[in-house]
Formats: sequence, structure tokens, C-alpha cells
Amino acid sequence: MYLDDADIYPDMDPRLQQALDRRGRGLRTVATASSSADEIGVVALVEDVDAWTARSDVRPGAVVGEVDRAWLVTARVPLTRLERVRRADGVRSLKPAQPLHPVLQATVPEIEADPPALPAGTLAAGGAGVLVGFVDSGADFAHRNLIRPDGSTRLVALWHQDGPSTQDSPFGYGKRYSARDIDLALSQPDPYAALGYGPAPDSPTRRGSHGTHVVDIATGNGKGSGVPGVAPAADIAFVDPAVSDIVWEGVDVVGSSFGDSVQLLEALRFLFDEAGDTPCVVNISLGTNGGPHDGSSLVEKGIDALVAERPGRAVVIAASNSFDDGIHAAGTVPAGGSVDLRWVLPESISAQGELEVWYAGTDRFRAELITPGGQSLGSVALGANGRVRADDGTTLLFVSHRRADPNNGDNVLGVFVEDRLPAGTWTIRLHGEQVADGGYHAWIERNDASQSSFAEPHDGSHTLGSISCGRLSLVVGSYDAHKPGKPLSFFSSAGPTRDGRQKPEISAPGHAVLAAHSRTGTGVTQKSGTSMAAPAVTGVVALVLAEAAARGVVLDAGTLRRIVTESGRSDPPTGTGGWDDRYGSGRVDAADALRAVQKLDGG
Repeated sequence: MYLDDADIYPDMDPRLQQALDRRGRGLRTVATASSSADEIGVVALVEDVDAWTARSDVRPGAVVGEVDRAWLVTARVPLTRLERVRRADGVRSLKPAQPLHPVLQATVPEIEADPPALPAGTLAAGGAGVLVGFVDSGADFAHRNLIRPDGSTRLVALWHQDGPSTQDSPFGYGKRYSARDIDLALSQPDPYAALGYGPAPDSPTRRGSHGTHVVDIATGNGKGSGVPGVAPAADIAFVDPAVSDIVWEGVDVVGSSFGDSVQLLEALRFLFDEAGDTPCVVNISLGTNGGPHDGSSLVEKGIDALVAERPGRAVVIAASNSFDDGIHAAGTVPAGGSVDLRWVLPESISAQGELEVWYAGTDRFRAELITPGGQSLGSVALGANGRVRADDGTTLLFVSHRRADPNNGDNVLGVFVEDRLPAGTWTIRLHGEQVADGGYHAWIERNDASQSSFAEPHDGSHTLGSISCGRLSLVVGSYDAHKPGKPLSFFSSAGPTRDGRQKPEISAPGHAVLAAHSRTGTGVTQKSGTSMAAPAVTGVVALVLAEAAARGVVLDAGTLRRIVTESGRSDPPTGTGGWDDRYGSGRVDAADALRAVQKLDGG
């Protein structure tokens, strides 16, 4: 094996460089619900939307919103045109689609959201008049917890991004089902077959779907299980993401995912457009590990822009479940010295592995690669890229060392490994060639089939998900509501963000939560994760929005976040009354949050 230069435009996002490297080796992307073969989904920051959409090599998606005096958009671009599109006038930033993964009986009383615990005179009415949106996998529309007493659906819209496209498909792909479509299916002996919703791997056609469980925690009415969720009178809209926009043929198929970041932004645009002037909160119990973790990613900027577009909007995101996984490392590279990152690859790498290192744009590091046997394969300077080949010429590892990412000005080293790379502890030695700051943070991307890690001792700080570091989102950690001390869930990720902001904002029960079990009609099942904690907070936000709307109180994103965080209970668990890097501002409290709204109304 040896390290040589890769003849690829180096001033591009590392994942785009790696996609071009794969294409150069004869690999092809396959057609997906939203992309043709050899296309890739992208998020772009452009100065002129009309000029962007007029390009013949751009298939436009959603106009997400205005960001930094430019426009955030999604699109599909042929791999053969990536370099030209990135270098086009008016294109400030171009990022590829990034795969996302999934991250009540005790929940509702514990967060003081059951009716007896709510303050006197509350007008929240179970979240009535609020639309709660979900981006998740598998909504069992036939479970009785999601059906009104008269037998009609509580879903006002369901967009299955992997469904059969029609003339009115949102952004040109997938299938949108209306409440009328769902009601008609519910009147049939087999509602699933009647609606044609499925058969994605995690859909209502199988038991235990992630999305059904999440929806029930936030908005289930208990008509089937006997235990309602937090906002049982709210309306529901659901987006079931397409499997992925980055699917490679043969052995290069990316591991299972719950959609990608491009489709996530399109899902959010769809949900907020469905809401219109209606107060709306969207739950995202999805995530991944990579990215700058400073709120500067285009996806996080897009989420912030959508929330800020009008009052009465919120996005709630799971913090992630990576605290105990050994996926983060941090330190300082001295001037003229070096630091070693020791990356432990498992015996069997299923799907591709990925590591990112982010550091200040004022610094210049050189990255040296060293095998488990101690052999140096060479190094990659800042502003360059390279690949490691096997003796037969097959690429085993691709390295991109990008200078000054356009969204934060920082440098980023991306290392991508294939499944033929030898297992063991690889070393990435960072040499400090020019050091003003010296600090760095590194993350290993999520790979459920064969997760790699840094060598021990592990650093669990800064393990929030890659879309969980925005400025206007509410990010939620997990604790165990079944135990007297309300202990943190061992998996619940920690803040702060890389730029030092306090996230997560709040925590909620996410350990061994019982909620709706798809394909049972009335049954429940147990799941754990910050994925289960986030919808509890989503339900609380729905109650707050309903209370505010009933009282004529206008809540912008900042005020809403302040109400939820300042009403958190800190004893237990933090006991300090301050912010904790995993509990956030404490345990969410629906009753106190509603009291805060009443005070704004003078009540």
C-alpha cells in the first residue's frame, strides 16, 4: 500500500471529493426515489435562485430560505458536473446529501403533562389547533392511537418520499397522501394495502416501526393503548424519508439509513408549508456524527431559517446516542510538534468508514497516515488530497484535506475507508506546521453495522448529532424516568457545541419508553434512545403553542426556547440550577412551561 495524490478538485467538500473519487473508479450511483442514476443530492448556498435554477445541470428541489444574505436550496446534480457547479459564479457553498439514522406511561406524568398536573385555567386543550410534524420512518395510520373517536384519521398529510411518484409529488418525487386518502383506506378490510403505503424496510407493514413509536409519545390519544401522549388533540403530519440519495451499486451500498440531509430539508419545507399560519412544531429523531458541530452546516442553517420564517414554529431534535461510543476526540497540536489520533477499525468493516477532523482556519496541519504495523504511508498537506491503493490498484482509503470551509472558515480533514482496509489501530498523525490556535475536534461517522472508534480513553464530550448544533432548534437529552434519581441514559450524548454554546437545551424520559406498536392496532412496545426523549419535548412545545394561540400570545423562536429551557427542573438531576452538558437546563416541565405562557398574557 502507498499514499499518492488524487487528481480531484481539492477546494470542495470532502464528501463530494470522495464521491468523485468513487466515480473515477467506475462505480455508479443507482437511481433512488428522488435521484436518477449518477446524480447526487446537494444542499447549496447561492446568491441568485433564478440563476441557479436556470442551469441545465441543476435539477432544483426546495428553496429552504434566506441565510447569510443568500438563499439555501436543495437540488440534484450529475456527478460529472459537480466541479463545474461548485465553481460557478454565485455558488457560495455546496454540500452533498448525508445519510441520517434513527436515534409512556411514565413519560406523561413525569414531565407534568397529564391534565391534573397542568395549571388552573390552561387553554392548551391537549394541543388542539397545533400541527405536529414528524420526519421519521413508518407511521402506522391504522393504530387506534392515531385515529379520532369517529374513526377518521388524525393525519392531515403523509408524504412517503420513497412512494410512487405522481403529478403532484412534492418536489417531484414520492407520494403525498391526504387525510381523505387515509380515511378511505381505513374503511377497507386491509387499510395498508388499500393505501399502498410501504413496503419500506421500517414501515407500517412490519411491527415495531420507529416513527409510530415516536408519534405516539408526542401526540397519541390513547384510544387504543389506554395511555395518551403529551399532546393528544394535536393534528399530525408525517414525512417518511426515502432510503438514501447516496446509494452505490454492489458492495459499495451505504449502510441502512432513514433518509438524508437533502431530503430532510425538503421534508421540513413540506411540513411548514402544510401548516401555513397554523402553529407548528416538527420532531426529528434522526442524526449522524460528522460535521463541524458549530451550527454552520447548511442543514442547520436551513432549519434555523425555516423556524425564523414566522412565529409559532419550532424544531425539536434528538441529541443522539453516542456518548458511550468513543466517536469523539479533541486536543491541541503544538507548533512544530505532532499529535496522534488512534483510530480502531473492526475486523469486518461493513460499508464505508469515515473520520473528520475540524480545526481553525488560521492553522495549517499536515496529516500523516500510519498503518497498524507502524508503516508510514505518507502525508497529505492542507489544500491537497490523496488515496491509498492496494497492490492491485484498488483504492482502500481516500483523504481530503480542505482549506477554509466556506461556511465557517475552518479547515477539515476527511478520511474515508473501504471495507478491504486491514483492521487494527490506524494512526493519523497531525503535524503542526503553522499554529495560531492548535485546537482540533475529530468525529467518527456512525456505522451501525460495524462501528469503529478512537482508542481508549474515550472522550464523550461534544458528541451531539451533526444536525443538533443549530441556534434555533431545541435539542433533547435522555434520562430514565422509571428510577427515583432520574439518572441519565448511558447513551445520551453530551454538549457543548464546538463553538461553546450550551446544547442540549433540555432532557426528557427516553429510557425504556412504552408507546404504540405498529401493526397491532392497540398494542405498545418498549424502545430507548434520545429518539424517544425528543417527542416528549415536541408534545410539550405543542401544548405551549396551543396555550399561546388561545391567549393571543405571539411566540417567536427565541421566546419559545426560553420558555422551555427556563421551566426545566434541575433538582434532580443537576442540582445546580445551571446548565449540564447532558441534562441541558434540566428535565422538561409542561406545567411550568404553560404557566410561563400565562404570565406573558398577564394571567
